[in-house]
Amino acid sequence: MDQRLDLTIVAPEGYKAMLGVHAYVQNSGISLGLLELVKMRVSQLNGCAFCIAMHVPLARKHGVTEDQLHLLAAWREAPIYSPKERAALDWAEALTHLCKGDVADDVYDEMRRHFTQKEVADLSFAVAEINAWNRLMICTRTPPQLGGSAA
Repeated sequence: MDQRLDLTIVAPEGYKAMLGVHAYVQNSGISLGLLELVKMRVSQLNGCAFCIAMHVPLARKHGVTEDQLHLLAAWREAPIYSPKERAALDWAEALTHLCKGDVADDVYDEMRRHFTQKEVADLSFAVAEINAWNRLMICTRTPPQLGGSAA
């Protein structure tokens, strides 16, 4: 599959705006390991090979274990994720699957048990950001860079 277009060339200002959101999320104070888990899970749900290939080495760099990476697709059944990680992953899935309707109160309530309102907002920006990147990489058919070179 050939790449359709390069956003950095055809829409550099749009790409720059996305990098601004990325910078905000990365500097929000949320654990970078947790952010990588969220980005990986959303990318799995959306089927974005480019983003999965990019975030695996970043996840490792920020302390996500091999077991967490391997079991992420089945995180609900895997006992290795903390309650805080589970709340964030559930939130990420709920925001990614908005076509199912509103985000359930119990999902939000669990987030609030583990995160401040600001952290909930910042995690929401993180989910919105990775969903946008997934859609951009998929529609442009940007191929994954394998071997960790995308990081």
